[in-house]
Amino acid sequence: MTPISHPYFPEGVLLSGSFVENTWTVPRLILTFATGCTLLLCMTLVLSRHANPALKLSDQWKVLWFVLTGSIHIFFEGYFVYNNSQMSSMQDFFGQLWKEYALSDSRYMTSDPLVLCMESLTMLTWGPLSWLTAVLIIKESPFRHPFQALVSTGQFYGNLIYFSTCLFEDFALGKRYYRPEPYYFWWYFFFMNSFWLFVPAICLGSSISASAKAFALSSSVNNEREKKRM
Repeated sequence: MTPISHPYFPEGVLLSGSFVENTWTVPRLILTFATGCTLLLCMTLVLSRHANPALKLSDQWKVLWFVLTGSIHIFFEGYFVYNNSQMSSMQDFFGQLWKEYALSDSRYMTSDPLVLCMESLTMLTWGPLSWLTAVLIIKESPFRHPFQALVSTGQFYGNLIYFSTCLFEDFALGKRYYRPEPYYFWWYFFFMNSFWLFVPAICLGSSISASAKAFALSSSVNNEREKKRM
């Protein structure tokens, strides 16, 4: 741990490793990340439509979501897990992107146990299972909704824990991990992470509804069979 001048809060927090300033500008970092995500989504859309031309529009966007979130879990968050002890000195693209995001949550620069364990579990479980869910949706597999519900519940719960622990320390203990400029809290911390609350909630609701209809249909069929036997 090296006490070097850096832009992270709370002031004086000890980082994992020596801090090295980013060389990429913020617009360049965000544009590069957005471009990569767009290319991934376009490629996924083309391949999914080729694999299943009859795939409903409501399922197409879910395929895009699970491929994107799975890729972020495995590659971006996996990068943090692997390099967490030296994040503040990393100068490649993902390293500088993490250092920029950490202005809204310095726990990513300190190998915080909760964040490290959460990201490790996310990378190992929800990442691969997100990809598997996308494949099951494309194939219209009967296992699609169980996996969709499982992954969505995990993402929703994990992000809820992430939000609540940070906000609890802020409002209850007066310990802020984000810089005072509103941009970092509302755009980086709140808005960017809110996708992993709202989208999983929608996917979970969809799976619950589909499961309820399937059980209702099964019950109706069984009742009809019972009537015919009587």
